[in-house]
Parts: sequence; C-alpha cells; structure tokens
Amino acid sequence: MVNNGAGTSAAVLRSVRTRGRALLDSAKGYDPLLRNAHVLTLSSLLTSLFGALYWALAAHWYDPATVGRNFAAVSAMMFLGGIGQLNLANAMVRFVPSAGKRTGRLVGLAYLAASTLTLVFAAGLVMLIPVLSPGLDFLHSWVLGPAFVLATAGYAVFNLQDGVLTGLRRADWVALENGLFSVEKIGLLVLFAAVGAQNGILVSWMIGIALAVAVTNTFVFGRAVPRHERTPPKARADTSAPTFGYLAADYAGAICWLAAVNLPPVMVLNRLGAADSAYFSLAWMVPFALYCFSSNMGYSLVVESARDISRLDDYRRVLRHSGRVLVAAVVLLIAVAPLALRLFGRDYADHGTVVLWLLALSALPNLLNTTVVALSRARRRMGVVVGVLAGLSTVVLALTALLLPVLGITGAGAAWLIGQTLVAAVLLWRRSWWLPAPPR
Repeated sequence: MVNNGAGTSAAVLRSVRTRGRALLDSAKGYDPLLRNAHVLTLSSLLTSLFGALYWALAAHWYDPATVGRNFAAVSAMMFLGGIGQLNLANAMVRFVPSAGKRTGRLVGLAYLAASTLTLVFAAGLVMLIPVLSPGLDFLHSWVLGPAFVLATAGYAVFNLQDGVLTGLRRADWVALENGLFSVEKIGLLVLFAAVGAQNGILVSWMIGIALAVAVTNTFVFGRAVPRHERTPPKARADTSAPTFGYLAADYAGAICWLAAVNLPPVMVLNRLGAADSAYFSLAWMVPFALYCFSSNMGYSLVVESARDISRLDDYRRVLRHSGRVLVAAVVLLIAVAPLALRLFGRDYADHGTVVLWLLALSALPNLLNTTVVALSRARRRMGVVVGVLAGLSTVVLALTALLLPVLGITGAGAAWLIGQTLVAAVLLWRRSWWLPAPPR
C-alpha cells in the first residue's frame, strides 16, 4: 500500500509538471501585443478595485468635505507629477525596448530630470496656493507643504517606473507594484482614520508612494535593466534615440491630457464646493478603468512596434479586440452604476450616477482617440499626438467651465462625453492624418 501511494503521488507530480510546462509554452506563444496589454489591464483593474475600496472606506470614515479636499489635493499631486515628469514615461515605453546598452543611462537621466523639475513645480504651487487654489489652503503649512512637495516628486518617479517596466516588457512587475501601492494605502488609511488624523487620506498616499518607489526601483536597477542591456535589439527594431523635438511635442500633448483628467475635480471644488467635488471625483474613478484598458492596448502596440516596425499594422487588431471588450464593459457598468456608487454611500449614488453613465459612454470614442495617439507616437507623427490631445483638453475644460453653473457636476461628465465624441468624429473624417501608408 505504501508503494502504491508513492507511485500514485509520483504520477500526480508528473502530471502537474506536464501541465505546467504546457501552460508555460502556451504563454510563451501568446502574442506579446495582447499578453502585455492584458496584464497591464489586469493591473489597472485590480488598482481600480482596490481604489474603489480605498475611497469607499475614506467616504465612510471622513465627511464629504474632507474627502473632497483630500481628493483635490491628490489630483493636484498627480497633475504636477505628470507635468514634472515631462511625459518621459511614454518616452520610456517608446525607446527602452530597443535601447540596448543605453538603457541604464536613459532611465537614470529620465529619473533625474523628472524628480528635479517636479520639486520646482510642487514648491511653486504650495507657495501660491492662496492665489491659485484657496480650496487647498490646508497644504499651505510648514509640515504638510514640504511633505506634499517631496511626495509629488516621488509620484513623478512612480509614473516613470511604470513606463520603464512596460518598455522592458515586465508588465508583471507593473501589476505587482501597483498592487503593493494599493494595499499599502488601504492599510495606512485604516491606521490614520483610527487615530483621527484629519488629512489621513493624503498622507496615506504620500507614504505609499515612497514605499512603492523604493521596492520597484531595487528590482529595476538591480535586475531588469542589466538583463535588458545584455540582450541586443532585433534586426527590425527602431533603435533611434529620443530627440528634443519628439520629447517636446509629446510633453505638450501630455500636459493637455493631464489637464483634462486632473483639473475638473479642482474646478468642481472651487466652483461648487468640497462635497460636490467628492461626488464627481469618486464617480469619475469607476469608469476610469475603461480608459486604462484602451491606454494599455496602446502602450503594448508602441512597445511591439518599437521592437519590430512591421507590427504597426496591428492597430486594426487593437481596435477590433478592444472595441468588443469595451462595449460589453460599458453596458455592464451602466447597469450596475447605482449599486457601484452605493459602496461609497447613498449620497454618492444620488449625486453621481448620471455622471458615471456619461463618463462610461465616453470610453467608447476614447478608444479610437487613444489608439490614434499610440500609433502616431510609434510612427513619430507628433503633430497628430499634440493635435488630438490639445483638441480634447480644450473642449473638455471649456465645456466643464460652461456647464458646471448650469448642470452642476453632471455638466463635467457631459463635457467629457462631448469632447471625446467630437475628437473621434474629426479623426474618422480625416483618416489620412493618422492612417499608416499601405505597405508596398
């Protein structure tokens, strides 16, 4: 009986090994264009779910005015960190895959430039808060102000490291570090709420960013970059280095996008008050995962085409695959919107459901806009990148300012849907601006 048991155990182990090898072989054969995009999307989805849990806990433990002020401060941090990192995260996605032996130097210079400039921007905001945004006056202090400045510089590096890992085709580590960041924030929020810290929401972000940056870059510079430098680029890779013109144009487009994403919560705060800012901000969080899915597909397209320029034509595949997923996701999200917002509380569902519907619908035209931007980055058609993002930002911010006094926070949601739809309509009308030339 002992021998039979041992033989059975050995057979089970052999079966497990065989199936494990089959799964690994299948994963290796899975097209990296979809594999990396799906891993990045899984990361975004988990981050969104953890984020929803985080803000649900914050909404139950803090009053709406406190949530609104802290959310606006986090939005300001993200906006300044995005501006200060010079959009080098997208440059890392575009140029790291084929950088070869230049990878370490390229990443190091990007980190240095981003952190230095972000420190300057964040310090300027803190000093000018009474003039620029009175709603954030709680940051104008000798303790929270410097901490905000340092955390914003850390957030710039946090953004950059995602671009570096994506360019290195280590989407698994993007998921890991974002998961680590999400869990850290929740644990810190529980701690600060328990001790009654008034600004515990913002401080949990600050400490979580510092820990995530330290852990991730130990892996990046200790293992991932050296291994990438030992692997020569493919024969059909685009091994060109970033130019000043490319970076300047990409930066201009990124500023427009960051303004469109991060300024509406601040506009709502200053125009309608902290409570309405909270209702709008948490409603915006829920469908933002749909935007991340489109962005992740675009990033994967840029990485694979940088490694092999013949993959530019895969933009059609991206649109078809992503379109099917997004239509199903939008229908589901619209159906469960009231229930989703009730996680934050009854007031959030009463005030934010219509906004969530509008923002979810805007993810459909955003797919085309995001894919065009990614394709144009890969082809170095930076005029198209700037044109799309500047046009979108102008329409969204202008309509937000016009519609807030009339429709309240619903006007901010309508501004996003109208802006995305108008830009997508123009791109469909003028396809010659961005479509690649037919192969000879």
